[in-house]
Amino acid sequence: MNPPPPLHPERARSHGRVASGDERRRVAIPRRSTRGPLDSDVDDPLADSIPDVQQPQHQHQHQQQTRTTSLQTASPTIAALSPQRILSPTRSETSPLSPHDGQLPDMPSKDFSFLQDPAAFHVLPASNIPPPFLNAPNAPSLTSPLPVLLQTGHFRLAAIAAARNLVASTSPTDHNTLFHLLHIRLSCLCLIQEHALAAQEAKALGDLNSAFYLHPLTNTHLVPWSLRLLVVRLAALGYGEWRKGIMGYYDLARECRETISKQDISSDEKQLWRLRLRDCGIRVANVLVELRDLEGAARHLASLSPPEIDESRAAEAAEILYMETLVHLRIGDITAARRTLTSLSTISSSSSPLIEGTLTALLSLSNSDYTSAITTFRTLQSQFPSNAMVTQNLAVCLLYVGQIAEARQLLIDLVDTSPPFRSAVFNLSTIFELCTERSRDRKMGLVERLAGRGRDGGEGVGFEVANGDFKL
Repeated sequence: MNPPPPLHPERARSHGRVASGDERRRVAIPRRSTRGPLDSDVDDPLADSIPDVQQPQHQHQHQQQTRTTSLQTASPTIAALSPQRILSPTRSETSPLSPHDGQLPDMPSKDFSFLQDPAAFHVLPASNIPPPFLNAPNAPSLTSPLPVLLQTGHFRLAAIAAARNLVASTSPTDHNTLFHLLHIRLSCLCLIQEHALAAQEAKALGDLNSAFYLHPLTNTHLVPWSLRLLVVRLAALGYGEWRKGIMGYYDLARECRETISKQDISSDEKQLWRLRLRDCGIRVANVLVELRDLEGAARHLASLSPPEIDESRAAEAAEILYMETLVHLRIGDITAARRTLTSLSTISSSSSPLIEGTLTALLSLSNSDYTSAITTFRTLQSQFPSNAMVTQNLAVCLLYVGQIAEARQLLIDLVDTSPPFRSAVFNLSTIFELCTERSRDRKMGLVERLAGRGRDGGEGVGFEVANGDFKL
């Protein structure tokens, strides 16, 4: 008797395939001992953290030794970086992943060489800087240490030196140094009013929300918080995309809330992230002011004030009320500004006589009560003689009432004795235009006097003021 024909004769030898019902498919194929790149323990923080309770002890130890030997042979660098994670099947108290450890565990090297592209950094234009600043006798060299350049106010030279060190003197895997130098570069560009160049150079970072910038073990962001804030600011300021800047700050605020809600962080870390969350809210109000949405900025600042002000949060509440008062003054709502300033009296422990006196004088100035404003600023100047803000506001009030000679002398003394700032230079240049027809000669004399400070061993300026600030 012949055997019955097969059910599927056409599949008997079609390309050597086996029918799905064949019992040979049920034979268990042992796992190969070869370890591929996806088997690396460094990429998986939970690998080998839970031992197999059903496996005999001697078999588990034998497999553990086999895995250790294989990994050390394939990648000795990783094994040397974290031998305890490989040798121990459970998480010990001294594990780098322990939440009680203050330092981040070691991680594989990441290549950040894309930040060292020389083409990403622009040559700084010098056409908008007066020649006396470019040829100042007290200007240091580019080889001076960066802290010295920053401390003396030579921000243009510091920006150039930071870019050179970032491109030529830093390892592409040293992300801490790379981010630090890039932060100095972008900050110095902002200080010399080169926001457009800073915004273009910040694009080299790409999307900071990418997983590439996260620590593979702890999920901590590798980019410093201050640099991330600056990048959001540059995206709004450099390209005029203010709404994109608001969205960026809200993304950072969401990260702050998520971190605060975690249970495995200390109280100090929670306080730090609360301060960062509050700072994001203030920066959103700043963007609204630059968008000319002053009413929205005032409402937003009012929402940042805590509902119940205790002694621990009195300083934060007072700072928000100061900002809210200034916004109301800029709107022209004198009643709301006076009401906000009056509410500061309930926070007596955190009140500042300097700031409250200045706001009171500005309220008088907004009501065209120049006499009261001058009296208040003179009182503040006697109490704080070295405060440049009080001196400049007093000079402006004197200019409004026609006392140009006294206002000019106050600003000249201010520029000669304190580090110059743009508003003081601009106001003094305006007075020169009101006093003489040869104002350009007076302005150029002011430029040479500022650029030559420190020639005789005195304190140098270093702060390069542009032509527009001198009204040249």
